[in-house]
Amino acid sequence: MTSKATTSTTPSPPDSANEHTPLVHPSGNLNNDISSWEIEFKWLLKNCIPIIGTYMLQNSFQLASVFTLGRLGTTELAAAALGSMFAAVSAWSIAHGMNTGKDIRNGAAIKHWRSLDTLCSQAWTGASDKTLVGVHLQRALVVQSIMLVPIGAVWWHGEYILLALNQEPDLAAYAGLFLRYLMIGAPAYIAFEAVKKYLQAQGIMQASTYALIVASPINLALNYTLVYVEPFNLGFIGAPLATSFSYWLMLVLLLLYIQFVDGRQAWGGWTKSCLSDWGPFIRLGLPGVILVAVEWWTFELSALAASYLSTVDLAAQSILLTSTGATFMIPFGIAVAASNRVGNALGQGCATKAKRAAAMALMFSVFFGIINCLFFITTRSWYGHLFTPEKEVVKRVSVVLPICAVFQIVDGLSGVSSGIIRGLGKQKMGAYLSIFAFYAVAVPIGYFLTFKLNWALEGLWTGFAIAVFLSAALQITYFCILDWQVEAKKVHYRIQVAERKLRHYGADDSSFDSTDPLLNA
Repeated sequence: MTSKATTSTTPSPPDSANEHTPLVHPSGNLNNDISSWEIEFKWLLKNCIPIIGTYMLQNSFQLASVFTLGRLGTTELAAAALGSMFAAVSAWSIAHGMNTGKDIRNGAAIKHWRSLDTLCSQAWTGASDKTLVGVHLQRALVVQSIMLVPIGAVWWHGEYILLALNQEPDLAAYAGLFLRYLMIGAPAYIAFEAVKKYLQAQGIMQASTYALIVASPINLALNYTLVYVEPFNLGFIGAPLATSFSYWLMLVLLLLYIQFVDGRQAWGGWTKSCLSDWGPFIRLGLPGVILVAVEWWTFELSALAASYLSTVDLAAQSILLTSTGATFMIPFGIAVAASNRVGNALGQGCATKAKRAAAMALMFSVFFGIINCLFFITTRSWYGHLFTPEKEVVKRVSVVLPICAVFQIVDGLSGVSSGIIRGLGKQKMGAYLSIFAFYAVAVPIGYFLTFKLNWALEGLWTGFAIAVFLSAALQITYFCILDWQVEAKKVHYRIQVAERKLRHYGADDSSFDSTDPLLNA
């Protein structure tokens, strides 16, 4: 079977859009001129802002815990850092990664590196049956629900695992408590991420922002109330308990938005199709996990490395990671918007528009990276006081923060490049590049500088900066040599196959050749 890129004489889309507007105009064609770039600029600015707001608000959940527990003491702050690291490495990163995993349909019939981002965004603009988007969501929910069983067992024994890693008994005990109470909210957190991508693929960018506008201040108030205020006064465990409750609240609010406001048009009800292919999805989703988790694990495991330096260093690293994680939400929001924009354009067979969207997103990342850099440089002397009264911790933060400031620019480029990779459906290539940049380069250099040259936290962050620079450079080089026209044809053909599989679920579909280069590239 062959496919052709869609062509049309329909006029270019208007400069403005709302959350009901398709992310790509049906024409899929725009002249490569100034007006086209202006339209792309306006679209990306308008649509990345609510996404950035969503992730900033979501990141505020961790900020709330750090702010609250930092007032209890250095040990509690350090333990929260260890608990958050454990949760991110063992659960959050894997769940996000499975949304960028490998999708196998009917055994060997179709094999591509796909993601929930990629599948939903391409299906929304490229498929005639929009409920295909809902099927992709259902499969992700089923897979990730099953994943939670072993993850829960690991979290329950988190204290003993940390003790086996030679952590101080007090730190391990507090971190273990943090994980057990955070476990209550884990299912809601993972489901929220999947449903959010389902909505974003439809161009509904603001729904999760609305949910978090309500949930975030409630989370902050709950953290303070459960930790300090009578009759609760739960102390340390109040923070993860408040966070868990808030995770469930934001999921319920998002589902209510779909039910009563917008987003139901891509939902065709639960179907048996969601029970197929999730076995291979788990087993072969490794490259997607790697693409998301390689960088994430490197940063989170730095908290473990810092714990071998001193409790003060670990507390300082908690503040630095939380802060850079918050500022990274800006390029990450741009990356999500770019992933959807690129995926939508390819779904309609418009390679030129996909390339333009990618280029505009990279320019955005540099601009906001410079702003983040200036923010950290100008606030370095007093920034640590926002989190803790401990003078030694504040001093360590002020010394390392200039490195984190320079890091902002290349980290943004790397994050946005990964979003473009997801939009292209090239998670396999992204995984290879990430492994090389972070584990062949960052980890050895960071270890050498930190423990051999005794640079401490400065060594860790220098290694990070080198890694993200290399990651960004490799991914951008890959974009430059990629044949985008060929990629658009591949995407268009794959959507046709997925639609037929949905219409004829369980039937013999041998008319699609599994050796076709458009399916196996």
